[in-house]
Amino acid sequence: ALSAAHAVPKPHRALCGGQLREGRALPKKHVSQASLDPSGLPEALSADAGGFTWVNFWAAWCAPCKEEIPRLLAWQRELPKRGAKFRVAFVSLDDDERQLRQFLEGSSGLRATYWLKEGHERDDWLKAASVDPDPELPVHLLVDGHGRIRCKVQGAVEDADLEDLAKLVANAAE
Repeated sequence: ALSAAHAVPKPHRALCGGQLREGRALPKKHVSQASLDPSGLPEALSADAGGFTWVNFWAAWCAPCKEEIPRLLAWQRELPKRGAKFRVAFVSLDDDERQLRQFLEGSSGLRATYWLKEGHERDDWLKAASVDPDPELPVHLLVDGHGRIRCKVQGAVEDADLEDLAKLVANAAE
């Protein structure tokens, strides 16, 4: 077995395959909220008119999800500095409200999230968005300003993905 020092780095994958595709509409179904900050979320999970919304499906028990939350929060600060209209919408798939609240009270920086509760609300919403009803987390959707899902990313994002995302968003805005 190779030691970690000799591990071959995996090649960078192009986020969204390097291009956006025409997609289906983001579901307009109601999504619950869990928040420590009542002003932290728009009323409904919807597209950001004229911009892009990165929808992140996560759970408090998911290690890769917790590791990438600060990265996604940084993207939300960074991309507008580059002229992109961009926001991140976090959507928890937690089953345990107590665990979710404890996470929001922790040090992740995330204070508010949409919450697809277990049952019909979650199943119907995920199915309408073409996401497996029992997905391997994290899962991400890039939604344009018209509410169309333009890209789906399975698995955790990495720091290097920011440049890919910036190019996709900039090219779509032209």
